[in-house]
Amino acid sequence: MKEKECTCPIFRALEKQGLRWNPETEEIETKRWRAKEGERYYYIKPSEDDPKSYTECFDKIDTWLWESGNYFRTEDEARKYANEFNRMLQERTLDKEE
Repeated sequence: MKEKECTCPIFRALEKQGLRWNPETEEIETKRWRAKEGERYYYIKPSEDDPKSYTECFDKIDTWLWESGNYFRTEDEARKYANEFNRMLQERTLDKEE
């Protein structure tokens, strides 16, 4: 199926729109996971250590967090990215070049 997806114009058009065909569910879906309405997701607040959770209601905040990539399926996933982000900040070197 993967080989056909690459050559079929329909699959290429979906790809350009950030979508994909899921043959298991037989649905078109976004490439990145997004919670269904009423489901919880997690995000990182820079000033706090623990990830926060929010219920998806497709408002401006939900959309902004999803579009920015600060939107995670689990608390553990969010914590992993928060730890990596904090590590990068502690090791930053750009300001040392000035």
